[in-house]
Amino acid sequence: MIRYTEEQSDYLEHIQQNEGIVLVEAGAGTGKSFMSRRTVKELDVKSGIYTAFNKAIVAEGVEKFIGTPIQCKTLHALAYRYVKPNKEIKTFTYKCIEERINYSEKRRVIDTIDTFFVSASTCMHEYFEKAFEGHPRASYMTSICEKYVEGMVNEEVNPTFNFLLKFLHLCLVERTVTINVDIVILDEINDVTAVSLEIFRLINAPKKLGLGETNQAIYEFLNLVNGFEILKDEASTFKFTQSYRCSTEIAERIQTKMQKVLNDEFKFVGTDNPVKNGQTLFCTMTNAMIVDQIQRRLAEGKSFTLLRKPSDIFAAPLAVLSASQGKKPYQSKYAYLVDVFEEFMAQSKHKTFFKYLTAELDDDEITNAVRLLQRLSVDGINLYELYRETKEIVPDKNYTISTVFTSKGLEYETVYIADDLNTKFESACAGSLTDSEAVVAMRCYYVACSRAGLNLYNAKL
Repeated sequence: MIRYTEEQSDYLEHIQQNEGIVLVEAGAGTGKSFMSRRTVKELDVKSGIYTAFNKAIVAEGVEKFIGTPIQCKTLHALAYRYVKPNKEIKTFTYKCIEERINYSEKRRVIDTIDTFFVSASTCMHEYFEKAFEGHPRASYMTSICEKYVEGMVNEEVNPTFNFLLKFLHLCLVERTVTINVDIVILDEINDVTAVSLEIFRLINAPKKLGLGETNQAIYEFLNLVNGFEILKDEASTFKFTQSYRCSTEIAERIQTKMQKVLNDEFKFVGTDNPVKNGQTLFCTMTNAMIVDQIQRRLAEGKSFTLLRKPSDIFAAPLAVLSASQGKKPYQSKYAYLVDVFEEFMAQSKHKTFFKYLTAELDDDEITNAVRLLQRLSVDGINLYELYRETKEIVPDKNYTISTVFTSKGLEYETVYIADDLNTKFESACAGSLTDSEAVVAMRCYYVACSRAGLNLYNAKL
């Protein structure tokens, strides 16, 4: 017989007896996955959708809901199913823009179009007008944005993944598409696009379940929003605070610190039977610190496991190094660094490209990549050789190196907190960051520390 906690029982009773949106604020390791599957069982649903913004979360959902009538799809995959574009999906880059405007303006056009796609807005003209309000060529910039969105609609321009979300959103609004299921479950609702919440609202399902936790909302830099805040007036909210992952000692340390720096009502209860899976996580804030730790592990003759492809993890430092040599970075995302290098060559204020980047670009990723390259250079380490060795390594599945963003949702017996995470957390606690940056940094620290079951090292708790 399955025994539920009082918090779980209260939630189950409510969702069984009521229709509409139910939100569950589930602390780290508090049985969110277990309860979502039990919900499907207790409700005896015949059809349903489980979705999330993050592909890795949905991949886990496939195993979680095996043997049930729940379809597990990312929102992009769900949108693709209904939109079915004829042209290949591609990234919209500055090279796609034909107008003779400078790189900064092209970057703004790209960002404005993308933020419209992930917004709750249903009128692009109003959205673009507001976005360029005060710009000396507001009307012209608005018309450029509209041109390329209409080009995607008319299949003259390759669509982006986020275009698919907006297209599905508008189809649901206009009722040209309907999605009918018994239940829709949106996981990690604390970190979703605004358009995702609109799709969640518009799917025709009597039961709607949003899972996550406000204190784990850490993707603000991706233009994501917190569904708990947006839906609070139209949903019933329940909390799970009993962790089945973290030891009582670790949970107490986390709770005491977070009550002091983040929220005095923060509640997190540990267990006497924490996770003991023999696995270790070295948890970082940045990809640059992953590369740093990779180099140190290789120097010690030790292996590791990565949760993302080496090409993604090394992308920024490789791009910076290529650009510094006047070469085009292999990833289109960083192609703009070629233009930045030309700008550097045309000025005389900064003597090196690295100094120019850290002084002129307000980009933490690039700044961290520069610092990494400087450290490797001092130690006489070749980045390309390090990248090659990383790709050839035989993984050690018991030792993982990952950012807090990628390891979110996973659990380990032992966690080491990297110095870059500590630095960011201490800056937040000291008041050196903006309010929003500080909150995200503190939440990242909670997420990182709460990956640990039995052992937590190098943590400022």
